[in-house]
Amino acid sequence: MERTEHKFPAWPQFCEQSYTDIIEPLRSGKVNYWTGKKGKEFEEMFAAYSGAKMAVSCTSGTSAVHIAVSGLGIGPGDEVIVPSYTFIATSFAVLQAGAIPVFCDTSTDHTIDPAKLEPLISKRTKAIIVVHLYGVVCDMDAVMAIAARHNLYVIEDSAQCLGGIYKGKKVGTVGDVGTFSFCQSKHFTTGGEGGMVITTNEEIGWRCRAFRDHGFDVKKRFDLLSLEEESDYVHNSVGYNYRMTEIQSIIGINELKRFENWNLPNRFRYAKMYDEALSGMKGIESLPLNTAERQNAYWEYPVILDLNCLDTDANGIIMELRDLGIPVFKIQWPEAYKERVYREHNGFGSARFPFESKEYTDASAADYTTVSCEVAASLRSRTLSLYLHPTWEEEDIRICIDYFKKVLAKHTIR
Repeated sequence: MERTEHKFPAWPQFCEQSYTDIIEPLRSGKVNYWTGKKGKEFEEMFAAYSGAKMAVSCTSGTSAVHIAVSGLGIGPGDEVIVPSYTFIATSFAVLQAGAIPVFCDTSTDHTIDPAKLEPLISKRTKAIIVVHLYGVVCDMDAVMAIAARHNLYVIEDSAQCLGGIYKGKKVGTVGDVGTFSFCQSKHFTTGGEGGMVITTNEEIGWRCRAFRDHGFDVKKRFDLLSLEEESDYVHNSVGYNYRMTEIQSIIGINELKRFENWNLPNRFRYAKMYDEALSGMKGIESLPLNTAERQNAYWEYPVILDLNCLDTDANGIIMELRDLGIPVFKIQWPEAYKERVYREHNGFGSARFPFESKEYTDASAADYTTVSCEVAASLRSRTLSLYLHPTWEEEDIRICIDYFKKVLAKHTIR
């Protein structure tokens, strides 16, 4: 096969209106969340879009999870169950709160396996974080039932699942708190980085808002500037500066406006093209889960290969496709517990907090050398992801399909 010279359109791409709108805060000098109006407008729009009572914008998807964990009062002495198969930011947010992440295996749909949760629950467990990876929506009823039985919070890390729906509800509103990322690669970006926390519980929402902004007093429901006019002493708890800028919020507003009528429909259309072309093909074990109850948001299009039918693995297919000029990506982080930070307990300071804290940590929960998530591990050699950026055209998808099918056929055992 000859290498394609086709040029695939870039992602991200910004709404033309943003190039005009960002000039106003630059001219006025009102570029900060508290001096401008766009940050609050973006939050209100996002809450309305999601069906949440409150949305809190922030600097990244990582800070969003940190805000969610801390807004629920989770900290030293606590444990939080997280899937092993996710970007390290999910478990890092738990560490940043001073708690211990406990890794759970996934199913072959790339999301946390509810059947593996209960054996991991201890007297220290306070929450479960699910991750709607690649846009695949988790089995939320099963997770919520377990959480209810054990009085646990549920956080939905929806960094890759903006627009996903579970039984009629937008992801992020099924659990206690939902988090989103607007990093450069995500469904849309707010200028490179950005995040959002949503909740249907206003009390939790205000605690998250306080943590996002230096722990300011939220009891009077004032904004920070109004509060400072009333008193010099307005900070009641530990918090961070995780505020989003006005320019980022403007970009987010314009991207959200075109999300349902341009961005998401294109992803759905291209996913359908992949489904129709690849379904039932020899060498493929499964395509991304998408059902009436668990509606996929298609951040990427993960394919699990059937290695029993192939003379190579996913990495071999990936390298060959890349050599042929086809954009494709490997599995995304199936075994976070193998990172050196966990195996070597490289925590905060000389105390390596919280890993080696005798006061707050159960040593057995922090022994990551014994952790094995077999299903997630098995997906490493079998999984690759195809792209379906909304900037692409059907021709771009057809070229990816054509090359992928030819490479797969080449390595199919007769």
